Amino acid sequence: MTFKELVAQLTVGNVAAGIAVLLSLIQISPLKLNPWDKLLAWFGKKLNGSTEKRLEELQKQVRDMWINTHRQSILTFARECRADMHHDAEEWNHILSIADEYEVYCAKNTVSNGVVKADTEYVRDLYQELSREHKI
Repeated sequence: MTFKELVAQLTVGNVAAGIAVLLSLIQISPLKLNPWDKLLAWFGKKLNGSTEKRLEELQKQVRDMWINTHRQSILTFARECRADMHHDAEEWNHILSIADEYEVYCAKNTVSNGVVKADTEYVRDLYQELSREHKI
């Protein structure tokens, strides 16, 4: 078959299929141009839109539970200290790290934490006092 005969047999469908195959196989290296990346990314967003929204809601619920657990731990520890309950060094390290995380979260998210702030100061002052007296 000669080149002229081959060109004469080409139809619009054959040309379109050939271009699609060519675009699938060729990616211009310096430009990183691949038309399928954009098309598949758009299609994926359309398919996963509701799933992403549900995932964001779930992450918010987990974050809220995490911060409420930290808050409750600080309040409980301060109440136990006021009731003269003894805590070992590991418990003190744990609650102080929780207090640090909670304060960072509150500062980052502009959350007011009045009672927890007061209890955190109480716990830190008590920790300093007990450390000086070598009771921890």
